[in-house]
Amino acid sequence: MPMAKNQWTIKPESAGQRLDVFLADKMPDTTRSAISKKLKAGAGSIDGKKAAVHTFLKVGQKVRFEQIVATTVRHEKQIRVAQPVTIKLKDIVIKETPDWIVVNKPAGLLVHPDSQHEDGTLIDVLIAHFPPLAKVGEDPSRPGVVHRLDKEVSGLMVVAKTQDAYDNFKQQFSHHQTKKVYLALVQGAPPKEDGDIRFRIARSGTHARMSARPENDPRGKVAWSHYRVLKRIKNYTLLEVEILSGRTHQIRAHLFARRCPVVGDQLYKTSNLQERVDARHPARLMLQSVELTFDDPQTGERLTFSIPPDPSFEEFMKN
Repeated sequence: MPMAKNQWTIKPESAGQRLDVFLADKMPDTTRSAISKKLKAGAGSIDGKKAAVHTFLKVGQKVRFEQIVATTVRHEKQIRVAQPVTIKLKDIVIKETPDWIVVNKPAGLLVHPDSQHEDGTLIDVLIAHFPPLAKVGEDPSRPGVVHRLDKEVSGLMVVAKTQDAYDNFKQQFSHHQTKKVYLALVQGAPPKEDGDIRFRIARSGTHARMSARPENDPRGKVAWSHYRVLKRIKNYTLLEVEILSGRTHQIRAHLFARRCPVVGDQLYKTSNLQERVDARHPARLMLQSVELTFDDPQTGERLTFSIPPDPSFEEFMKN
């Protein structure tokens, strides 16, 4: 099966970083342990030479890491081929134009392939519907993807169908011209009815997850979430959360750092006594993207899409 070759040139801000940590940051859908295994098997190189897991990087070095992807070759370019999935596009599409498509991604559906899952993704659904999508973007394993949702998170996403739309959306997301609002049911209660969380987001050195660090900590990337309390229910709180940056696991890591982990989160969870006493078993991670706003790449029109809460929120809160 063909290999997708990811290559980076080390910049000053990454100098001194360990190779596996660097790669984990560049490929958030792949765990550090999986990366380490592949490095030991010879999947990585630095300046053309096989690289060890614990190599510390230097400015100017060229790092290459190979990943297996399901591809075929057209016009000398690796193009992802749609794989079988059970999700039907008509059940999840919200709006489609010749340039983009907005979908309501179900919880449990991976957006694009990673090292553990090569098929059965949202991208497979979209390519089966619109094969030219396979040529859009910069990475053949994630064509058209300009932002994503974690596998366990459901809700609104936009995917570019043309290269022009892809480039336009990338600018909008990188310059924070979009608006993304989530619904989150959390354990416990935040101290105020609304507030900002500005902890920086970095990869944890001890767990296979992201870590929220103080705003003045030089490690990690700047991240900003704003929350508003919608409803308090005994030991739980329903929040509306707007993210003003787009970091991996941002909401989950931020709320966990505020001692209000998202209900049903098996990665960011606490073992305090109250949670054990009041333990309940939701059907899913209680985090949903419910509102998405962006400018149409062709017309410039400001568009907002919104969806109602998943029924699982009401079901959990009424029990």
